[in-house]
Amino acid sequence: MKTIIFIGSHKTFSGLRLGAALGTFLTVKGEEILLAGAKKEIPAYVELPTLFIPASATVKTITAALKKSGAQRVISLAHLPACEAATALNIPFVYLEPEDLKEVKPVKNKKALLEKALRVWVIGSSEKPLNKKIYGANALRVVNPAIWVEHYNYNKPVCFKKENNIVAAGPLTKNGGLDVLLQTWARLAPAHKTWHLTLVGDGTQKTALQKFITKNHLEASTEIIPSNTDLYSLLRNADIYVSPARTNGGLNELLDAMASKLPVVATDVPGVTEFVSNGINGLLVNPGEEEPLTVALDELMVNWGKRVGMALEASKHKERFSFEAFAELITK
Repeated sequence: MKTIIFIGSHKTFSGLRLGAALGTFLTVKGEEILLAGAKKEIPAYVELPTLFIPASATVKTITAALKKSGAQRVISLAHLPACEAATALNIPFVYLEPEDLKEVKPVKNKKALLEKALRVWVIGSSEKPLNKKIYGANALRVVNPAIWVEHYNYNKPVCFKKENNIVAAGPLTKNGGLDVLLQTWARLAPAHKTWHLTLVGDGTQKTALQKFITKNHLEASTEIIPSNTDLYSLLRNADIYVSPARTNGGLNELLDAMASKLPVVATDVPGVTEFVSNGINGLLVNPGEEEPLTVALDELMVNWGKRVGMALEASKHKERFSFEAFAELITK
């Protein structure tokens, strides 16, 4: 079986995380896989064969590329043009997208298109009935999986994590809340000289955040790296993960961090409390407020025992949101 996995990229969702994991899963099972998407969406660290499709490519162009690839199945991660191309070539396709996705360019015939899919999977955990007017009659809901970073096979016990690294990932915009985290860090860094903060993301605030780092002499303890960096490697060598968003978002990364045996400090925004139990597997703080974030982060930095206990509880999400079960379900 030759399967092409198309990666869609939207304001609140990128298919890279799931696409790469699904591609690896199916490769191990003996399938021939191509990961398809815009070149800027598939970084070099992804070790899968790729099919680069320009971000502005028309359905006609995608159809031609798909035909040339010899695909026997398409898995589309929020990439509707790939569904249109698969339909034109009579190639079976499966479609996935997170619930309430904010599409870059809404497709008028979305429901009719998705009703031609083998199956439509809506990633979410709401108990409300699915909106079949959007997703079609054959749509089902599936919970967001936790991708286990220890697939690097380090099997590194949580108690060995004394690397003094803090990681935060999200858009470099006001909603991302990384400006508040940097304000917090400016207060904490002088008292914690062995610790290091890594911000992962891109966005309009990058220049302003970099200026703040320079102005507050944080260059030695702080860095900003692009969103297409291998986040899994960073999580593997981190001690704390911070999710400072002012609004909902970043749940994929939060779930991966917890599955990677990391305690988290997260803002109490919609969706987060489903994963983070305050004081048990992480700490919850009010969004956009510097003081509570400073107190919470300092508490975890100075208390190694608390980090270990919370990290062990956080890692239980691996079983609760199993990636293997997710992959088996949507690829069968």
